Amino acid sequence: MARPSEYNFEMCKEICCQVANGQNIKTVLNSNERYPSFVTWCEWKREHDELANLYTRSIQDKAESEDEEIDAIIKDLKEGKIDPASARLIIDTKKWKASKYYPKMFGEKVDVTSDNKAIKVDPINIVIDGNSISLK
Repeated sequence: MARPSEYNFEMCKEICCQVANGQNIKTVLNSNERYPSFVTWCEWKREHDELANLYTRSIQDKAESEDEEIDAIIKDLKEGKIDPASARLIIDTKKWKASKYYPKMFGEKVDVTSDNKAIKVDPINIVIDGNSISLK
């Protein structure tokens, strides 16, 4: 059976639902002959704003799935089912992926306010046991 080439938004919603639940888009597309090829999927995203928006939201939802999996790994760690080094590696990877899928929610906050201009920073005075230390 040939892969579909005619755009079908209902099928796209079905595909995006699987992505939102944590699946990789290529894995989803290859899982069912009713789904388009990856090349066709990419064409549809470029040609149909409704699909591009739906897919973007699905990827953001996928970040939530990564967060859920992190919680499961923490539980396994607490129960001794996984060693700390492995848990850390997996959690760090999932945090990184979530930050790429949904940077506004899971990304590192970067505050750039200088507009390439010099910024005046007032010295910081720290007092420890009566001794003042100035950081400039």
